[in-house]
Amino acid sequence: MIGISLPYIFNLASELEPLANLHADMPYLEALGTIYSAQQLIEGLYTNSVFSDTLRSSRPYADKLLKPLHEAILVENIDRNLTRAEVFTITHAYSQFKIALLAELEIVTAYFVSQKGGYNTVSLLENANQLFPPDLGLKVPEALFDIAEAAKCLAFERPTACGFHLFRATESVLRRYYSEVTGGKAEPKVRSIGVYLNALKQCEKGDSKILAALKPMADLHRNPLIHPDAVLSLDEALSIHGIARSVIGTMLTLLPEVPLTTSTFARQSISSI
Repeated sequence: MIGISLPYIFNLASELEPLANLHADMPYLEALGTIYSAQQLIEGLYTNSVFSDTLRSSRPYADKLLKPLHEAILVENIDRNLTRAEVFTITHAYSQFKIALLAELEIVTAYFVSQKGGYNTVSLLENANQLFPPDLGLKVPEALFDIAEAAKCLAFERPTACGFHLFRATESVLRRYYSEVTGGKAEPKVRSIGVYLNALKQCEKGDSKILAALKPMADLHRNPLIHPDAVLSLDEALSIHGIARSVIGTMLTLLPEVPLTTSTFARQSISSI
């Protein structure tokens, strides 16, 4: 995923279009800024921009335009006016390049990621940790990956995948919670919310409010979701996100911070990128 700067597109168009207004007998020094700016922008578009690997059919026309632009910049006599031949070569090449570039941009795939519920798009794509309690990374760093993936899936309208990652994150926190309240008792072999709930009830451990909140989460959402025919709607994914945040936040209040190691530091660092 690569973010696109919309001002870059606007600036590209505004800086290139003056090429069409060059005319014979125009003072060279007056035209030099337009020519140099256009040359720099075109080279940047095809070598250093996010579009450089995608723009192919218009590239030959860009090269054809860059040739007279380079030649115009490298001339030794600057105290002169543009000739009719220079102007025609540049404006004709620009006209062809503009047509080719617009035709190629017509078929370049682009989407606008709209806001989902009350969640800002930037937060979903770049700062997913802000959507959960700040001590999540300190206490259950292994949950950060799924939190970030769930947020991206929500942003890109993949609600079923979003739910999947939210449940994985919740189960990661639940495993830490289970170990904490049972004093390090061996974990169940099947790692799912329902199994952990039964294990906690059997040993009479765990806060009753947390267990009560986890049960409908497992029964109404987690268990049906593992069925291959089950799909979530966007509203259901938003609801699960709210439930997961509430339950995770409550469990975190009872968990200690995880000692910083190479692996936990790596997880926290990756999640903040």
